Amino acid sequence: MVLCGNEERRRSFIDNLAKEGWKAIQAASSLSEAAKRIHEAVNACVIVDAELQDIPGLKAIPILRSLSDQIKIIFTAPENTLELEAQVRSLEVFYYFISSADSAELVAAVKEAIGAPKPAGIGFPPKVLIVDDDPDFHETIRSFLKSAGYCIVSAYSEREGLELARRDKPDVILLDIIMQAATDGFDFCREARRDPNIKHTPLLGVSAIEKVSGVAYPPDMDPNLFPVDAYLSKPVTREKLLEVLKSLIPAERQ
Repeated sequence: MVLCGNEERRRSFIDNLAKEGWKAIQAASSLSEAAKRIHEAVNACVIVDAELQDIPGLKAIPILRSLSDQIKIIFTAPENTLELEAQVRSLEVFYYFISSADSAELVAAVKEAIGAPKPAGIGFPPKVLIVDDDPDFHETIRSFLKSAGYCIVSAYSEREGLELARRDKPDVILLDIIMQAATDGFDFCREARRDPNIKHTPLLGVSAIEKVSGVAYPPDMDPNLFPVDAYLSKPVTREKLLEVLKSLIPAERQ
């Protein structure tokens, strides 16, 4: 999303990103306009300009973060000052870009934040990698997804899952927590998030850990422990699974 109150800069940001292959670029000129959509963002980058129509861009940053913890923020300003830079750094944004600089710098920052745009899905259905040691779960999910037009790749261990994720570049990874070892899902997440080839691939945690442990498991309790983009408890319904997958896969790949 490009959030900028200056129409000329907003259009320039959008045009430069579109040239690189990003298609589903949302735009807003005010925080109030952006807030209506930002809560649905997953693995998203928001370019926040210093100039918005309702409040200063700096004041918008903590509000945006309160609406969604799934976004990475790139702050932009037409020119830099020492005071402004200190304020921006204190907010720990993902990147600080001066809009008079080369647009390639902004493009590179967006790629680092959410990954390069994937090719349009014409003739190539969205690909889902299932990482789970339960063959029955694979069979059930495969029946759900094949009828909805997805391509499915199956892995039955943490190691196999990482290998296939790097090789096949899925659009989403469905990941169990407890496989051969109780920590396999956690270990997979940590390694995936460190790997530049797959760190931007959305992760959907799907587990029965609540039944096994007897304790409700909210993954946002410790995002560093199991840094997934969404989480579902087993058993999973077809309707809910398809709903969450749609929210995780970019529009141009659906």
